[in-house]
Amino acid sequence: MSGAEVPARFAEAFGDWTPRAVVFDCDGLLLDTESVWQRTEDLVVAAHDAQLQAGDEDVLHGSTIEAAAELISRRSGHDEQEVLADLHREFERELSAGIRTMAGAEEILRLAGEKVPLGCASNSWLAALEDKLTLGGLREKFAVLEASDTVENAKPAPDMYAAAARALGIGPSDVLAFEDSGTGAQAARDAGLRLIAVPAPGYDAPPADLALTSLTDPDLAAWIRSW
Repeated sequence: MSGAEVPARFAEAFGDWTPRAVVFDCDGLLLDTESVWQRTEDLVVAAHDAQLQAGDEDVLHGSTIEAAAELISRRSGHDEQEVLADLHREFERELSAGIRTMAGAEEILRLAGEKVPLGCASNSWLAALEDKLTLGGLREKFAVLEASDTVENAKPAPDMYAAAARALGIGPSDVLAFEDSGTGAQAARDAGLRLIAVPAPGYDAPPADLALTSLTDPDLAAWIRSW
């Protein structure tokens, strides 16, 4: 640890522990793809006249595209593979309009990347994750990428975070995860990583070592500088 002062709430949450690697979620945490994904879902739900039920939106938030296709298919009676193809097509069309980084993301990646190796774990398929990070100007920040098609089970299973830790060569207990969704938070916790939650506006923070409202929190930058 450096001589920099540790903010009190980080000291309370983590003590003198500091990570040897960090793994970030992507959608809604680093890149504003949640709005892109929401538009995609809305278009496909409407096109298939799917009648969503209470709780379906929570299921769709942070899920894989395959899980979304299964749910929309079930609620509409339409073929699941047809729905999946429509989701892929519409999502790629929406992404082609451009993508912006979330507030604070570039700075936190820069600060953390100066201290430890970084990974990204996303319920996207790998090709889409590569495209999104490249469009957002963040791809070069990461030594390791894990996605829904690089592991046997996507989030909320722990496979993705466990695989990222292995690929980074660091034990899970020495790795910090950043997540915005309950789905991803469960995956990180069950893999044995420490966790900072940064929930999207309107969503409750999932259980975590510490919850923040934004990556722009000055105490976060100060804590990273102390590593």
